[in-house]
Amino acid sequence: MSMKKIMILAIAVASLGSCTKKLDELLVNPNSPAPELASARLYLTQVQLSFADVFSTASNSGGQYSRMYNMGQFTYLNASRPEGFNGIWSSAYTGVFKHVNALLPIATAEKNWVDVGIAKTLKAYTMMTMVDKFGDIPYTEANLGTENTNPGVEKGSDVYAKAIALLDEAIVAFKTTPVNAYPGSNDLFFGASNATGAGRWVTAAKLLKLRAYNTTRLVDNSAASKINALLADPEVTRSFTDASYDLDFKFSTKQANPNSRHPRYNANYQATGNAGDYMSTYMMWTLVQEKGSGSNNDPRTRYYFYRQTTTYASVDVNTASCAFSAPPSHYPAGPSAPYNLSPMPYCLLVSGYWGRDHGDGTGIPPDGNLRTTVGIYPAGGEFDANQGTRVSLNRGGQGAGVHPIWQRAFTDFLNAEAALTIGATGSPRTLLESGIRKSIAKVVGFPSAIGAPAPDPSLVPDAARIDAYVAKVLAAYDAATTNDQRLDIIMKEWYIAAWGNGHEVYNSHRRTGKPANVQLTKDPNPGSYSRSALYPASYVNLNQNAVQKASVASQVFWDTNPAGFIK
Repeated sequence: MSMKKIMILAIAVASLGSCTKKLDELLVNPNSPAPELASARLYLTQVQLSFADVFSTASNSGGQYSRMYNMGQFTYLNASRPEGFNGIWSSAYTGVFKHVNALLPIATAEKNWVDVGIAKTLKAYTMMTMVDKFGDIPYTEANLGTENTNPGVEKGSDVYAKAIALLDEAIVAFKTTPVNAYPGSNDLFFGASNATGAGRWVTAAKLLKLRAYNTTRLVDNSAASKINALLADPEVTRSFTDASYDLDFKFSTKQANPNSRHPRYNANYQATGNAGDYMSTYMMWTLVQEKGSGSNNDPRTRYYFYRQTTTYASVDVNTASCAFSAPPSHYPAGPSAPYNLSPMPYCLLVSGYWGRDHGDGTGIPPDGNLRTTVGIYPAGGEFDANQGTRVSLNRGGQGAGVHPIWQRAFTDFLNAEAALTIGATGSPRTLLESGIRKSIAKVVGFPSAIGAPAPDPSLVPDAARIDAYVAKVLAAYDAATTNDQRLDIIMKEWYIAAWGNGHEVYNSHRRTGKPANVQLTKDPNPGSYSRSALYPASYVNLNQNAVQKASVASQVFWDTNPAGFIK
């Protein structure tokens, strides 16, 4: 070999080594920091983003079962396929648990106590969410690396207890002044930059404990006393009248590098001019027709939904074939209790509210530019001012929405439920009214809160319209003759107020069986309702100790209601 060739080869090898080194550097994911680059704040960012993914997936699947979102499969089993839960499993175990475990020793050594508290709070909520979704799950044996690559499951009740204990630890951390800086903008919920921000986290952790006690009230005889103690706690009561304590995960208007807009905005406000999701016919009917249409419908309607068409001029056998067939024979006829103003919805509603029925697994027609889609709240979309125009990029709030994890209205509805069912303190009727008014105030004030264009003032519900809506609900509550009927009205209003939090309504549905007048599946034989999800395919296929459940009818530990309890 000539000297010239040897030199060329040497240069090529050196260049290859240099390129390899540069390529290796590019393999470092800044959103998932390596141990040698350990920073508590980098870990905190990843924990929060992964938490948002866990919530989003849990909300989506739970909301489908409970009719908040459209379930586009004929059977519950098909809507609960194991491979569909690989993402939430990874987000929880790899995204949240792993990064919290890595963050805690670093943040503790640095005495960044608010970071410690946030991590423990989000881990605790994730633990409870995974139990709510799957039942018994790996926990103590999980995330041990090579020490245990096939972790076994732990009782859901034990995981819940450990989550509540973790919330108590978080509260202690929040009340300890950090030696270094507060997280500030690194806190994607409250932006805690001082003791006041840390105090909001104290309240949030206690509210999540309140949520846990109510969720498990069917298996805990001491739930009422625990709930009462928290409802009397000044660090909880301060959230009753101050919306700045609402636990919302906030998105921005940033479209790229990275895209940090609300996921439902991303899915529906596209350059193609087509909405990606179907809205649930039942959820829309609940706001648009159940208590009266037009100016008599729910004051939040124009904020929740945006119509791409306000008429049905485009309806034909290709765009909406259901419009040319009768409702399924198993649908009940006649008006639906308790308002008795319209029958169970099917297919099309009034004024262009174009959605899809529960469990409609038929093919997708060319109607992407006709479907009703998400509005300004909570996805940061468009306020419906009768535009009747196709969606497009950068409309309305441009995606600056929120995930409503826990809001002050939810506390009122929880209190009303607990007061009615287990004798917790408070007047269910008074709390029902308070929850409705707080929810409406949050929704009506949302465009301003996120800096979106102000809605047409003539379409913003005034005090008289809000009062009329509240009076209608309270009249139905007063006309109810049993606590079961009263509970149905309370849970329906919580269902409406929780728009954007399908996981909470899924829990409520399994706990109470309410709302009772939900739209039935299109197929008369949809199989067992999903009382829990099947374990993810990734977990069952890769863990030698994993055993798949017999069916989606398997109930989580706190769900003691009888089989067939839920439609």
